[in-house]
Amino acid sequence: MRAARPRRDECAAVDGLSAATVREIRLCERRHLWPGAVARALADWRRLAHGPQRRLRPEVYRADCLCCDAVEHRRILDTALTRLPARAARELRSQVAALDDLFERRTLPDPAADPALPWWQRRL
Repeated sequence: MRAARPRRDECAAVDGLSAATVREIRLCERRHLWPGAVARALADWRRLAHGPQRRLRPEVYRADCLCCDAVEHRRILDTALTRLPARAARELRSQVAALDDLFERRTLPDPAADPALPWWQRRL
């Protein structure tokens, strides 16, 4: 059975981005992700970065279910940032970078983590 496609209005825009960037994000989602992926990933990454300290433990933010895994949400953002045109990526990166900085300040490096992993997966 095929999953129902999201309606156009379910493809949420990201607050604070220009209409041109939102258009590029939607195109990127159609080609490489799924509708609404970037807005959802950004909202969940924001929720983790600003959330209570107890949620910053890896056993809490790394879930078995990909839709609940904050690390997966950051990977989705990384995919979008590498696939978007430079101007749109720069605009989205400004929001992601602020959240990355906050996440990095509120977590510690994991000395046992594999150095080949992205930086956000090497945090405690």
